[in-house]
Amino acid sequence: MFFSQNIKFLRKRKGFTQDQVAQSLELNRSTLNNYENEVSQPTVQALLTFSKYYHIAIDTLLNIDLT
Repeated sequence: MFFSQNIKFLRKRKGFTQDQVAQSLELNRSTLNNYENEVSQPTVQALLTFSKYYHIAIDTLLNIDLT
């Protein structure tokens, strides 16, 4: 599963900090950090939120290495 590295890659490619993305998605920064560092797994709702935010299908976020 590539979710963690993909959301980190997309965030950095857009030049955003964790604080900026977390605020936009109405998440705690620590939650975003945990997703990016594979400390915790996203809920279905979180997957939908990231998919809409980055305009990328959930399947792509999970299964394709975007780097």
